[in-house]
This record gives sequence, C-alpha cells and structure tokens, in this order.
Amino acid sequence: MAAGGEVPIHDSTIHRDYGAVGFNINIPIFIGGQYTARAAEAQLEAKAAVKDASLREVEIVQDVRMTWADARDAYLQIDTTRQLADEANVAMRLAQARYDAGLGSIVELNQAALNQTSALITAASARFDYLRSMTAFQFALGDLH
Repeated sequence: MAAGGEVPIHDSTIHRDYGAVGFNINIPIFIGGQYTARAAEAQLEAKAAVKDASLREVEIVQDVRMTWADARDAYLQIDTTRQLADEANVAMRLAQARYDAGLGSIVELNQAALNQTSALITAASARFDYLRSMTAFQFALGDLH
C-alpha cells in the first residue's frame, strides 16, 4: 500500500514544492499459523452447520410423526363419538316412548335429552379435533404456508 500527497496550506518557510510519500508493506512470513487457524475455523463452522441441519431434520421428522399420530387418533375418535351419539339417540327415543306410555318420568326423559345433546357436542368436537389435527399435520409436511 502506498500513499502520497501535498499540503495546500503550509508554512511560508517551507518550500512550495514540499510533499510526502509513505509505504506500508505487509509480508506474511511470520503470522503464527493465522491462515491455518482460519481454515480450521471454517471447517468447524461447516461441521456445525451440517450438525444443525441434521438436528433440524430429526425435529421435522418427529413433528410429522407426532402430528400424524394425533390426526389418526382424532380420526378414530370420530367413529367412537358417532357410535356414542347413535346410542344416545336410541336411548332418547326409548325414554320418549316410556314417557309417552306413562312408564317413565320427566326426569328420565330430561336425562336422556341431556345425554343426547352431550353426545352430539362430543361428536362435533371430535370432528373439529380431526380437522385441527389434519391442519397441523399438513403444516408439518409443509403443505400449508
């Protein structure tokens, strides 16, 4: 590296043609293994990046498997809650028939209606849980943005 210049404002006792020049020479003879250290650092950073990528891959696979299992369980719950709702509907019809025939009480009829409503709510919640689980699964797969 070199530099040169002229001083525009100067002492009048100094000649007008005064100037300055400087040189900076850098010869990397004794750098103490700096290049070797930089190369080793770059290799270690590359290994760390590969390790981070493999750990992230494991996390993604785990997320996909967990969300798939949740979606599968939620899907199985839909059938179970549908059967529960069907049984509650049958129980409601029987309670209504018993009440109409004078063999059952209003309490029994109300309890059957409550059970039917509860079963229908549970079935709707199961469908919602399945849709939520499928959305989470699609997100884990990368299908949603």
